[in-house]
Amino acid sequence: GLVAERLFVDEEEIINSPKQDFGRYMAGDIKYKDINGDGVVNANDMVALGFPTVPEIQYGFGASAGYKDLDFSFFFQGNANVSFFINPTAGDEGISPFSNRRNALSIIADDYWSETNPNVHAFWPRLSTETVNNNVQQSSWWLRNGAFLRLKSVEIGYSPKNWKRFGIGPGSRIYLSTENPLVFSPFKLWDPEMGSRGLGYPPNRRFNIGMQLSF
Repeated sequence: GLVAERLFVDEEEIINSPKQDFGRYMAGDIKYKDINGDGVVNANDMVALGFPTVPEIQYGFGASAGYKDLDFSFFFQGNANVSFFINPTAGDEGISPFSNRRNALSIIADDYWSETNPNVHAFWPRLSTETVNNNVQQSSWWLRNGAFLRLKSVEIGYSPKNWKRFGIGPGSRIYLSTENPLVFSPFKLWDPEMGSRGLGYPPNRRFNIGMQLSF
């Protein structure tokens, strides 16, 4: 991908910077680094970025324990050494606002470049009702760390031994369980396991309570 420096400040900076060969661009659009120093930013300036999009490390660990009538178990799952690119396009998996009457994600609405907020490090470049080809190039601007550690499941159970008088036999159990209650990740915009699909449906978080009876 390309190495993004920041957003252009104004037209004067654009004139005094290497030409970017990705169509028309203005103040508030992404400024890329001319890696080979030839005065033009194009595909020849792409370099290796981040980790692979397939995790180099996948791991999990858990434990189960019991004490008298109580039992407890948990399981963690994680990915490490993995990166992904946010998809800034107007396609089905992109997060570009306004296309097909799409609303903007809160991160875009709260942090975008404008003439009244000329933040050259804003999350989203200049807003436009049409795709700005310069801003959707694969680059470090959209690169994110996809590592995460997820608490995949937790369960606590209680197996009473004094229910015989009700005709309920041994092995009966009351339990409370949950799936996907927590995730720890440097990426905070949406669930990291979704990768680039910021407008997709996240992994479900479930809570269950139940009873197992034997007679």
